[in-house]
Amino acid sequence: MVVQSQLDIEFHKVKINPKFKSLLKDPELKFTIILGSGFHQHFLGKDSILSSWKLLLQKLSPETKLSGEYHLDFEKIIEAKKIPCEDSSKTEERLINCVKELLQKEQECILSDFKDCYPTWLFNPKYVSDVISLNFDEIPELLLNRTEGVSLSEFKNDSSFKKESKTSYAYLSTRYKTVYFGKNETIRFWHPHGIISNKKSIVLGLHRYAHMVENSLRIRNHHMEAKRNNNQDNTWYYKLLDNPIIILGAGMSQSEWDLWFALTSRNRTNGEKLPLFQMRDCECKNDAQHQWFEPLFTGMKFDEQWKKLEKLFKK
Repeated sequence: MVVQSQLDIEFHKVKINPKFKSLLKDPELKFTIILGSGFHQHFLGKDSILSSWKLLLQKLSPETKLSGEYHLDFEKIIEAKKIPCEDSSKTEERLINCVKELLQKEQECILSDFKDCYPTWLFNPKYVSDVISLNFDEIPELLLNRTEGVSLSEFKNDSSFKKESKTSYAYLSTRYKTVYFGKNETIRFWHPHGIISNKKSIVLGLHRYAHMVENSLRIRNHHMEAKRNNNQDNTWYYKLLDNPIIILGAGMSQSEWDLWFALTSRNRTNGEKLPLFQMRDCECKNDAQHQWFEPLFTGMKFDEQWKKLEKLFKK
């Protein structure tokens, strides 16, 4: 009699993507996780500025009517908060400093009072090699660093941009921190949209976003040049090209042009395409996300999906 493995039994019980099943069991492959604010929303609820752009921007300007297009909304807030004779760039700088302070305070609160709510199990080096966080906080890395036997490095840049100005977007967005789990097991954490500990890195508003997209093209061009020379340019862009991807807590709206550029470039250049998986609520839509990404699970609510993923990643 053939005895099914526990992992096979779990796959049989849940409605899980069979491609994900196969890749998860392949010891030669590891995933890149794209992590969005929905990660916070699931574990903190909707009342934290970490999980809601709307709440964060309302803190900046309660009187501004928000449209839900938050980069445009931030431009409206710049207009509303500009004082006479002040350059708009100075207003933007003041507001981003406010964002930094608000999120820093919230991060400290989470690390102090809600640390047990967070799923550090998600960052299992057996299955994950890289995390590309779209959030400005560093809560996952800092919580992992408090775990016995785990350590966290300082930021490092060993890409072709390492000699550029330390304040340039190209340099700041291609840095990463490494979490060490022992036995040569590691996960790299990337923050292409910036972090609250460095306000110059924070990408918010159309002007900074446009600059970020421009630099994403530079990162891609450096990658292609390295590839022609049989080398690798160690950036977040490279980590999206050759790994299977899991998108968690990120709706991947059309405003995420840097990521869409990277993902579509991946499809253009890779002959054999590894899947792009996304945790999402239903398959009833026909939008861009549903056309480009495969569901991680089907027929389950988010709570159920997180519980199933926890069982799988804890094995």
